[in-house]
Order: sequence, then structure tokens, then C-alpha cells
Amino acid sequence: MSSDPDNEFFADGITEEIINALAQIEDLRVVARTSAFSFKGKHVDLRTVGERLNVTTVLEGSVRKSGNRLRIMAQLINVADGYHIWSERCDRELQDIFEVQDEIAKTIVDRLKVTLGAERQKPLVRAGTRNLEAYQLYLKGRFHWNKRTPDGMQRAIEYFREAIEKDPAYALADAGLADTYNLASFLGVFPPGEVMPKAKAAAAKALEIDDGLAEAHVSLGYASFTYDWDWTAAGRHFGQALAMNPSYARGHAFYPLYLSALGRFEEAVAVAQNSRSRSCFPRCQPCPGGTALPGKAIRSGYSTVP
Repeated sequence: MSSDPDNEFFADGITEEIINALAQIEDLRVVARTSAFSFKGKHVDLRTVGERLNVTTVLEGSVRKSGNRLRIMAQLINVADGYHIWSERCDRELQDIFEVQDEIAKTIVDRLKVTLGAERQKPLVRAGTRNLEAYQLYLKGRFHWNKRTPDGMQRAIEYFREAIEKDPAYALADAGLADTYNLASFLGVFPPGEVMPKAKAAAAKALEIDDGLAEAHVSLGYASFTYDWDWTAAGRHFGQALAMNPSYARGHAFYPLYLSALGRFEEAVAVAQNSRSRSCFPRCQPCPGGTALPGKAIRSGYSTVP
């Protein structure tokens, strides 16, 4: 609802943050970003949305940003009858953005009668930085990264680099940069030999700052898997990512591919089917890694998409 279309990245970023926050709740099944965003900006009957996504409840929202002022509208709707379970308008300062997102996520949990248990007071939304300029640059980077275009990759790299300049301790920005180099290599925007070492360096730096960051473990695992063919390192990083954040969708995307590369096909299919049906696979076990394959099998020729 912002009058400035250039602020679309901001609404997308808030949406993704709330999806990630809710996905941490074990008793909630939350549709992943790609599926949810397929309805973005479209006027579709909620019963159709519920049927296509196999969900009972839909969260709708809008953001209006003017300078440092925010107006966030959110409403939780029951798909079966179209009635509102909850709706609220938040008028806040930009500096309150992390608290607002956390409040929305926790309110939804309350309204859906889901128990957070002992972790109740723990924030569901992790700020990562308190530098608002760095945060907005990070959101812009993710916005362009999600376009999956050559121009998007170039702009994403620029925004992530700027975010890192604003806050050198912003681990998520380094992880975003690593993701972009990985994807740019796959799309052929840059030669793998040029950008994959940069992807590994960016992911490693993110882990130096925050060794519990699942995003960075997945980025480093992907580079180890597809570029270095280091099965031990790839297995270790994918396993650590899934242990640290069982709801992180990209970890579940690569884990079955990794299992397939090791020849563990039945296990790979089972994991992929579980991930697809639940949008995440919260109880998958960290993969042990370390199993080498014959050269012929390694060179089988399948491709993986970051």
C-alpha cells in the first residue's frame, strides 16, 4: 500500500521474516515463501488459496512506509468461512520494526492456540543488526536475489556489500552475499571459478560472526557439495544447518540432493516428500557426511539450483 513502489522490498522482507518466525513453531505448518508469494498482489478467493496451499488459515498484510514512520496492517482469516480471527493496525517508528514483527508472530501463535512452551519469551524474529540502513540494504539484496535474473544478481551483490559496509558484524548480509555468488554461478552470470571461492569466503566470514547461522552453513555446504565435491564438509554443514534451524527451507532443498549424490536414493525421496508435504521437515537427522563416491557416479551430470 506504500505510495512509493520502491518500498516493495520492505513489505516483501517483513513478510519473509514473519514466515520464518512462524516456521520455528513446531506445532504450526507454515507454507514456504515461494508458495505464499505466488498469490502476492492477486485478488484470489481465500477458499482457493486454502485449497491450493492446503492450509486452514491465511495471514494477509500490507505496509505503508513514509520516511521513518510505518503503518503495518495484518489480519488473520479462517479459510473455511472467511471470518477474521484477528486484525490489527500498528503505527510505529522504523526503529521498532523487529519488535513489531515479533509481536505479530507471537499474536498469531496466541490466536491459533499454539503453545510456545519454555521458549515463550525468546524472540521469534532475530534482528541480526541494529543498523537500520544495513537492514534495509539487506532486504533490498534479498529482494533482487529472489528475482533470479542476471541484473538481480548484480544488484543483490551491491546491496549486500553495502549492508556489510554499514555493519561489518552483520552475519546475515555475508550469508546473503554467499547465496548470491552461489546462484550467480549456477545461472551462468559469472564463471564458477570466479565467484564460488567468494561464496565460500563470505559464508565462512558469516560463521566467524555467528557460528549458529543456518543460512551460512547451507551456503558453505552448497559450495562444498557442488564446487569442491567435498562430501564430508557438505554433509557436516547441511547437518548443522538443519540442527540449528529445522524450518529453513533451503536446507531441506539441498539435503535430498546431497543424499542422492551419496547413493542414498530411498532416503532422499523420503526426505523430499516429507519436506514437500509439510513445507519443512523438522525431525530430519543431521547427515553424517564423509562418504566418497566413485568418479563415475560423481560425474553423473545432474544439476542443483541454489
